[in-house]
Amino acid sequence: MKSSFVIVATAVVCAGISAIGIGFWAGPRQVAQEAADPIVLGTIPSALPSTPSLPASFQAHVMSPPAIFSVSNFTRKTVCIVERGAALTSRSRDFYAPPDCEQVWPGLARASNWTQNEDGSVIISDSNGAILLTLVRGRHFSYEAADEPGADLALLMLP
Repeated sequence: MKSSFVIVATAVVCAGISAIGIGFWAGPRQVAQEAADPIVLGTIPSALPSTPSLPASFQAHVMSPPAIFSVSNFTRKTVCIVERGAALTSRSRDFYAPPDCEQVWPGLARASNWTQNEDGSVIISDSNGAILLTLVRGRHFSYEAADEPGADLALLMLP
């Protein structure tokens, strides 16, 4: 009986010491003295009025990384690399083709806009809005020329 009392008393004393330690550890702190974590602060929305936020669908396009495509003209046996960049509108993205793409498709180096239509087709146009190329979705991550009969042109997304 005496050993049971010693065990119970030891357990109660240890629990008390643990409770006091936790009280000091998790007690109120002065926030002004602590350094704030910038990652945590960046995820907490502020209560101050700010600029209106973008719709979620537009934010997804803005956040998505650019895509790089290989453009192949099988008739001329030429290839170049182009880049579909940041979102301009909900359906339109920035587009860049280097000067060597002129040999793959005439006018492609002037292209500056990638517009995705609801049917999945893509229009590549210049800064004035002139359509340079119309593409339709091919297999997997590829597009094929649709506007020029006999054009054997394809865009393949690169990893």
